Amino acid sequence: MKIKIGVGILIVVCFFFLLPEPEHISVSKKTTSNDTFHQSLSELNSDFILRNINLYDGEKLHHQVDIRIEKSRVVIVGINVSNENNLFEVDGAGRTVIPGLIDSHTHTWGNALELALNFGVTTELDMFTMPDFSRQHQKLRERLDNDQQADLFSATILATAPGGHGTEYGFNIPVIESVEQVEDFVTARIADGADYIKAVYDAPENPRKHFPSISRDILKELIRTTHNKNKMLVVHVDNLVSAHQAIDAGADGIIHSFMDKVADDAFVKLMKRRNAFIIPTLLVEASMVGLKPGEFILNDSESADYLSRMQRQQISASFMDFGIEENAFQRALASVAKLSKAGVTILSGSDAPNPGTTHGASIHAEMMMLVDAGLTPEQALHSATGAVSQTFNIGLRGTLKVGAPASMVLLEGNPLENIEQTRNIRAVWKNGKFYARKKYLSEQDLSPAIKPQMISDFNSDEKNTAFGAGITPTTDQFAGGKSIVALNWERKADQPKDKYLRVVGEVKAGFAFPWSGFSFIPGEDFSSGANLSQIESLSFEAKGVKDMQTLSVLVFQEGSFQPSSLNIPLEKEWKTFTIEFSQLQGIDLSSITNISLVESGKVGEFEFMIDNLRFD
Repeated sequence: MKIKIGVGILIVVCFFFLLPEPEHISVSKKTTSNDTFHQSLSELNSDFILRNINLYDGEKLHHQVDIRIEKSRVVIVGINVSNENNLFEVDGAGRTVIPGLIDSHTHTWGNALELALNFGVTTELDMFTMPDFSRQHQKLRERLDNDQQADLFSATILATAPGGHGTEYGFNIPVIESVEQVEDFVTARIADGADYIKAVYDAPENPRKHFPSISRDILKELIRTTHNKNKMLVVHVDNLVSAHQAIDAGADGIIHSFMDKVADDAFVKLMKRRNAFIIPTLLVEASMVGLKPGEFILNDSESADYLSRMQRQQISASFMDFGIEENAFQRALASVAKLSKAGVTILSGSDAPNPGTTHGASIHAEMMMLVDAGLTPEQALHSATGAVSQTFNIGLRGTLKVGAPASMVLLEGNPLENIEQTRNIRAVWKNGKFYARKKYLSEQDLSPAIKPQMISDFNSDEKNTAFGAGITPTTDQFAGGKSIVALNWERKADQPKDKYLRVVGEVKAGFAFPWSGFSFIPGEDFSSGANLSQIESLSFEAKGVKDMQTLSVLVFQEGSFQPSSLNIPLEKEWKTFTIEFSQLQGIDLSSITNISLVESGKVGEFEFMIDNLRFD
């Protein structure tokens, strides 16, 4: 049986050359090569002077000034800065230096901090990751020799209800069911290293429900407890009434501009009166309605070569269809415009690596979206630099004030005139050290292609497969659900030497998207993508035990939580099914992390059988 799939799937010249003696240099843009430029920049480490630059310090632009860096920190910004220590110096006339950028909303793991720095993002504010990861990187941020990745601040685990938003990503996280649990939750997060607390809230008055939510009383207690412990609390919202209630309860800021309604005057006044802020994440909201405003980066001459294969996949990925009309995004833009005009603090955050976004590159697209919403280029740049240091307790990051770590970006153009110039990067320094930006070749980081072959005929009692990390049970318990499953290798009655996989379980209520079944991991582990570029199809024999039984096939690619999926009808007799990978739109077969066969959605007990799983 051939299954046809239609699936919506889910981001010059140079100006100086190096001389052997540390004297003042004025270099013509017309005569200096790119190679000489980069060779020269690589010598600018820890102690140097840039002269005659336009410098945006995170708050205002200084024309034709010098900046002196010593011991990896900003020592002075001014005109005709002295060079008594005979530092190497360069005349950068016509260029602009800005602080290292800050992405105020990310979800950070793996090599995300390195990917961020590749695009001049020197700090990330993570809004949900595992404490084991965040602790490892948070302890590095005060070290000046931490110069090969962005600094990390984190909320660690967000505060949400059982089955609430945040539980769907496969992490077993603590949830809050009562006011009495709040004190222990906040204490535990701070012990985990949380720099601030993030909560997820959806008001009872909101008619459109996606997930369960903590109550308003729990939210108030979270805010009170967090403030008593001298931490900030931010709230994830997706509608106006929830945003209003969150700020009214005392939240310091909200995450996401809402698309159900334009911010009304009462809300704008409340935000202003409470000195609250918003991180709109416009790029990801556009992606939620099917728009792709950040996809231009894939072919952008200033950015494309610096995107890894995984980043390209993330930018190209799509959300499932949430049923939100496209013009709803205009309400999100209008709300940002209204709030900005009233003087409410706007911070730039990408929400990477959600579909349509990626670490580093997407903050540049996010600033462009803020300009589209009505901010000036200077306001947009401020939202990713000085405004963040004024809002969060992150020291002098996002500024180039005296004493600040010399994390900065040299641009060919002027982003205060055209925000697109933030991508026109000529150099990145992290803590005063020149960062050699990594270029990616299209095939250099691909794993060897897997050849067509049998994955498993299930004639072994073990969960091993011919390649990859094997067969494993999968249920929504990984995301806080209650579904169960058991995998059994059994003999066929008419062919006792031939075994098959019998999958028995129960899909239980208690999670927004319940599932139960098994997964095949084609790579070395759960996070490593396998190269299936030479595979045309997945085939298997299957049967169910009842009429109208449906099996869901889910295919995940590296860097995305959203699978390509389809449903196939099972019968009570064995049938052969073939899934043609060529029909999968928008998925990169060179990096597949997980292929799952599950019962999903429909609550109740189930049973199905699988045999002869193979790639053709």
